[in-house]
Amino acid sequence: MGSDGDAYESLDRAFMHVIALDAINRERFVAKLAASDPTMAVRLASLIAADALQDSQSGIRGEDALIEVRLSAGIGGDGGILTGRQIGGFEIGELIGQGGSGAVYRARQQRPARTVAFKSLRPEIAGPRARKRFELEAEHMALLSHPNIATVIAAGFDEESRVSWMAVEFIEGAKSIVRRSVDEGLSTVARLELMRAACSAVAEAHAKGVLHRDLKPSNLLVGNDGMVKVIDFGLARALATPDGRSVATETGEIVGTLLYMSPEQCTGDPRAIDVRSDVFALGAVLYELITEKAPRSFDGLSLPAAIMSVSETDVPTPSRANPLVSRDLDAVVAMACARHPLSRYSSVREMSADLERVIAGEPVHARAPGRLRKFQWWVRREPKLALAISVALVATVSFVVAAGIDARNKRAEAKRASEISRRVYDQLVPAARKLGITQDAPYIREIDEAAYELSVLVNGVNHDVSAGLALKNAFDWLKGVGYDAKESERWAQIAVDSAQRAPGLGPDSKIALEARCVGVWAFAKGVAELREPDRALELESRRRHEELLPIIEARDDVDLASDCLGALGEYAEADGNLALAADYYRRAVERSTRIKGESDELVVQARSYLVDTLRKQMRWDEALLELDSLLLIQRGHERGFSPWTIRFAMQRGEALLRLNRPREAEQQLVEAEILVRDRIGPTHGMRNRVRFYLREALVAQNRADEAAQEWKDIELSR
Repeated sequence: MGSDGDAYESLDRAFMHVIALDAINRERFVAKLAASDPTMAVRLASLIAADALQDSQSGIRGEDALIEVRLSAGIGGDGGILTGRQIGGFEIGELIGQGGSGAVYRARQQRPARTVAFKSLRPEIAGPRARKRFELEAEHMALLSHPNIATVIAAGFDEESRVSWMAVEFIEGAKSIVRRSVDEGLSTVARLELMRAACSAVAEAHAKGVLHRDLKPSNLLVGNDGMVKVIDFGLARALATPDGRSVATETGEIVGTLLYMSPEQCTGDPRAIDVRSDVFALGAVLYELITEKAPRSFDGLSLPAAIMSVSETDVPTPSRANPLVSRDLDAVVAMACARHPLSRYSSVREMSADLERVIAGEPVHARAPGRLRKFQWWVRREPKLALAISVALVATVSFVVAAGIDARNKRAEAKRASEISRRVYDQLVPAARKLGITQDAPYIREIDEAAYELSVLVNGVNHDVSAGLALKNAFDWLKGVGYDAKESERWAQIAVDSAQRAPGLGPDSKIALEARCVGVWAFAKGVAELREPDRALELESRRRHEELLPIIEARDDVDLASDCLGALGEYAEADGNLALAADYYRRAVERSTRIKGESDELVVQARSYLVDTLRKQMRWDEALLELDSLLLIQRGHERGFSPWTIRFAMQRGEALLRLNRPREAEQQLVEAEILVRDRIGPTHGMRNRVRFYLREALVAQNRADEAAQEWKDIELSR
């Protein structure tokens, strides 16, 4: 079997495959496995048994549920590597839970003395994007102050253990909103009151410009005190971005949990998602809360079939699963979970108001849609398909005659097969850019490998569709749960070879160059994950980046050139050559700005890395110019209160201070202090950093007494 890590990877794959099977095929699979690998079969049987006892009712499972099942079965899982450490003023206790991206510990804060939930990002997946998403979760939660939202106490990065962390209020006896209701046998009215509390919290998040995007029972917790707490803003996105993009999410990335996901989330287009997507998820949770059944079933479905089901199937009427559910509640669920966003409640507050009417016995505003209305929604959503069907109905007779002749024409059949494979390619490739850390990564890889095999069968290896699908497979293996850098490198080489020989492509084609980029990244990722540093391999990785850079930097159509520059900047920074790092980051910024425009969120992120490098070199004049420009851009695009803007305001105050301009620094830092207090939270650790700089600015103006009295450290308490 190889190493334990290899065994678990194979066991994970077997588990995620077998839970999608029906009972008979599941037994056959285990029996067949027992003939070739009895040990793994026993472990798999343990996982299946543990899965049957899990609370999530999730249908399709991923890494988060898999780790829970492993722990329940006593197989694998985190051994609590942080237990016993002191990090950021917290004494880390026992591991109390973990998921695909991190672990949660019970911890004790020393001052003030209290128990907290200490959440850490798994080091093995803590690349720049994962860390940025984790930091954004902390920032989004810190922006929100509401009795039904878990409070962030502090957050940071621990240099010794190399983990990002955040401390959140501890919820004693926490259970999901559904599990708590079932265990305590709560009445329908009591359940609706819990749901209204959750709606109040989500509405507050929306009012502060934050979407949750992963609302589900396990993210709506109820403690022993009966209070609802909304948690896990790891997939949250700021609403203020005009083009719908964010640092945390890329086009093509499907985020959320399928059971509760809205149809528009399955498109992978973040611009399609707004507050009504959270309305849909709350409606799906409401269905489960009042019926004690999941809103959807994916039994026996592959991932693409499940996604299609989400897009094309309505959430059932609750009263069919529970006859005690009223018609008014049926109408609330139907309106919240309407497939077309325009037909849903326009806000969570509207949905909550209808729940209040149900509790009071008053008529609700929602009404369940009839068949005609559903047909109108479908025509509005699929106008081209509706038109095509109309034309097809008119031309039925002539089509049947033509089809009988065409079926005998092998050349036409081959052309049709080629068109089908190209349609598959056109639908899959938009999701290739950034798969992200998603629980569905293993399923997506299976789909893409099957699509590649189909293209090779129809078109041959040396074809643009085959090359493009090989490139997508290379991306898939570089990211997400169960990623494999060597497998990514192998697929990248397949894509390079295929593109170089394919008619119309060649070695200088976009596919060939992007495949070379992915191959270089995969090699670098493999080197970074070695247990012992290998200087020779590190130098080889850098050499490959440097060799590729002149070729791709001149090509605006190669999206990955800016990332290559950023990687070289990180290499230079790791070597302590900050001047070279700044040069690489500046070139990445200039290139990205030229292609995407200065207001693009990813360009702003790249410029923030440049600012950080300039600050480390104490090149304050240049840093100030960058910060002035960034603040102008952010405020000009209605992002004046975003966490990035607040951070830039604080850094601008620091730069003015270092340039011996204390009066201007004071003005800027007072503004930053107010922003942190009002927009992030009065007890957030960033506020102390701002006050530290403020005191320094006042001391520089011979106002030391005022500094000591006016700008004391705040107590990091709730």
